[in-house]
Amino acid sequence: MNRRVLDYDWEYGTEKIMIHVGKYEFGGLYVGMLCEIDGNLEFFSDLTKNIPGYELAYNEAYITHEFSECKLTFIEKYKLGVIKPSYAQSGFCTYCKVAFDLKQLEELDPEGTKQFMQQMGIEIG
Repeated sequence: MNRRVLDYDWEYGTEKIMIHVGKYEFGGLYVGMLCEIDGNLEFFSDLTKNIPGYELAYNEAYITHEFSECKLTFIEKYKLGVIKPSYAQSGFCTYCKVAFDLKQLEELDPEGTKQFMQQMGIEIG
């Protein structure tokens, strides 16, 4: 399956990445970033982080702390979701909440988004 390749700009340059959608073990939206190395899809970075103890809507997730400004810019650039004025605290880090657009994620990872929606009992109309 061909996935749409997106440019992810960060302090080390521009990476060609693809989006992977999944579900955390106890529920919650997972969004990861993959890159192609020698013809194989490899893990590049997590876009989201599972932080227990916070209530989230099915399409919401917290953004990982590492390079979070670059990741938020990436989310805005590709209209992957809306940055919310809400944060989670875990350890010494603060995590920004994003309400992801599942239709947009579905365009980038149809199979992963479909599986997530089935596991969560969600229908996109």
